[in-house]
Amino acid sequence: MPQEELGYVELEWTCQNCGTRNPGSRKNCASCGAAMHAQTQFELPAQPELVKDHPAADAAGPDVACPYCGTRNAGNATVCKQCGGDLKGAQARMAGGILGAFDAAPQAAIQCAACGTQNPATALKCSSCGARLPRPKTQTAAVTPAAAPAPSIPRAWLIGGIAVALVLCIGVMLLVFRTSDTRATVNDVNWQRTIAIMALMPVRDATWQDQLPTDANVLGCELKDRRYSDVAEPNSKKICGTPYVIDQGDGFGKTVQDCQYLVQAPYCTFTRLQWTVTDTVAARGADLNPYWPALTLQDQQREGNRAEDFRVEFVSGNQRYTYNPATAQEFAKYQIGSQWILKVNALGSVVEATRAE
Repeated sequence: MPQEELGYVELEWTCQNCGTRNPGSRKNCASCGAAMHAQTQFELPAQPELVKDHPAADAAGPDVACPYCGTRNAGNATVCKQCGGDLKGAQARMAGGILGAFDAAPQAAIQCAACGTQNPATALKCSSCGARLPRPKTQTAAVTPAAAPAPSIPRAWLIGGIAVALVLCIGVMLLVFRTSDTRATVNDVNWQRTIAIMALMPVRDATWQDQLPTDANVLGCELKDRRYSDVAEPNSKKICGTPYVIDQGDGFGKTVQDCQYLVQAPYCTFTRLQWTVTDTVAARGADLNPYWPALTLQDQQREGNRAEDFRVEFVSGNQRYTYNPATAQEFAKYQIGSQWILKVNALGSVVEATRAE
């Protein structure tokens, strides 16, 4: 996903010696003079101010810590400004971490705990008594991507759902496959056979313009969101996520946002002639002699699918069972009054029928 640079903000750090908050560009505490410790982290200020270019003209990447005295030096320094030690091979500060979302909205004032004076959110010390001010407890906005993906199902929920589904499936299978034998008598039979009649009819549908069938009769098209692209294309609009700040390791943060282009394309409604079921003829009976209904086709018509349904009703005491033979040949065996041994599952369905001796 392309990253768009918006500018830079000066960060801040808190002195590990006296707790004073300092601008990121300062290498030593403005209150007690202690050097910034190599492990002290930069933070976003409560009221970040965005500038277009890096404020340091000689920006040289992350600062380095002197291996002899720990003093923070510029990334391109060769000797320590504090002790004169050789900085060759000195460890650079960690950089590249996301510090949070960039929020330019005005922040609430900070009240001095010592004298009660209200100070702007950007203040590091009280304007009245000079006491150090705590870092404001602001609620930083969440960083959202340019095109958020659909919410994913937590892994634990997914595994749990699969486990429950498996248990249910096993339970149903046990009910289906566990059977008992029942002696029953054929009480009734009936059948139905149908033939669909089809005709060429205009059917309405919709698809993208570049996927239209060659025989489509286009009724109209409109632009709709289709896909995301990393580069600008015709009929596209830029979609950007929340700006966020990346620690540069030198007291400043680079503000960026992830952007993509939402591309629209013509989506068209159309009609095309398709063979469609327009009617059905049927034959029914309550005997063992099924036949197909007579079929008379008009111009621009043709025969569609044929379907048949056979049903046999059994009686065993006060219990009735229904069975569906698969073919007419099997159906013909079930003479009314004949005796059969039925295999009935726990759901009450007949899964097999065998002629009784």
